[in-house]
Amino acid sequence: MKILVAAMFLMLMFGACSEQKSDMTAEVKEVNFADLSFDEQLASIVHDTEAAKRGLAAEGKYNCCVMPTCNWCLINDKHCGCAIHLNQGESVCGECGQAWTVGRGIVAGVEIEDVKWGPKEVHVH
Repeated sequence: MKILVAAMFLMLMFGACSEQKSDMTAEVKEVNFADLSFDEQLASIVHDTEAAKRGLAAEGKYNCCVMPTCNWCLINDKHCGCAIHLNQGESVCGECGQAWTVGRGIVAGVEIEDVKWGPKEVHVH
């Protein structure tokens, strides 16, 4: 009797799992970026940008000195070393420099007067 009950239980479980599996294999619809509204495009860009920066940070290639992190270095240099440059007394990108002026700097022990940036400073990665 116990074997019969166990067999019925297993049959019910496998049946339930097969029903769930069919729900999870729903077709993924491709969306053309150009067909999205402006707000949807913007949300997609922000999401992808932040995901790219997180991925680079996990690889040790995105060390920004402000929060939220800059986009300039991602777009232009494909990495960010502004926190490292700042700690070495070197210049940071313009976006980071501007962010420091409005209080977004996150490097401990650094004051706005210590931040080198702008047209007279050479920002080299």
